[in-house]
Amino acid sequence: MALLPLVLLPLMLFTACAGVLTSEQPARQNYLLRPYEATAAPADGAARPGLLLQLDVVPGLDTDRILALDADARLNHYANARWPDHLPEVLASVLRRSLESSGRFGSVEVAAAGAPDAWTLELELREFYGIRDAGGMTSSVRAGLAGHLACGGETHALSAAESAPVAEERLATVVAAHQAALDGVTRQLLERIHALCAAAEDEQT
Repeated sequence: MALLPLVLLPLMLFTACAGVLTSEQPARQNYLLRPYEATAAPADGAARPGLLLQLDVVPGLDTDRILALDADARLNHYANARWPDHLPEVLASVLRRSLESSGRFGSVEVAAAGAPDAWTLELELREFYGIRDAGGMTSSVRAGLAGHLACGGETHALSAAESAPVAEERLATVVAAHQAALDGVTRQLLERIHALCAAAEDEQT
């Protein structure tokens, strides 16, 4: 009988190790956001301004987790769902490529300083999360940006906000709504830049 604990010990250790190696936790899933596919401005050979992009986020959004705002104003997240990097880096990259592909700028850089005649777009991300009801179901995704645009020697305030509905509580559907909301605010930004800087654009040509 004294040998029984010694016989059982290796079996217990093997079982414990197997449990660690074969965790039943769902695998972490990374989701990618794509640039907005705007209709490119016609290539008429005119000089295009350079654009310097700066992006900051409000407290709570500087994370790689995909977030949700609960009915009680608690900032939560979707289990095992993440962006490839923290949100400021992800959105700065996506917005830079969206603005670049619009054809309205000679170059777009994520930088605090550049050529003296470059335009500057300073943005703060204020909303980028799912909206959950009291039952924990996501009804929509909200995205919101605000900041300042400097062009042609003048500085303008601008903002953009978009809400995209979520049809069912599936991660892929929630992420698709994030993409739709981001596309919406990017489209608004391009429209606002064109409207606010039309005179400066004319000077470039």
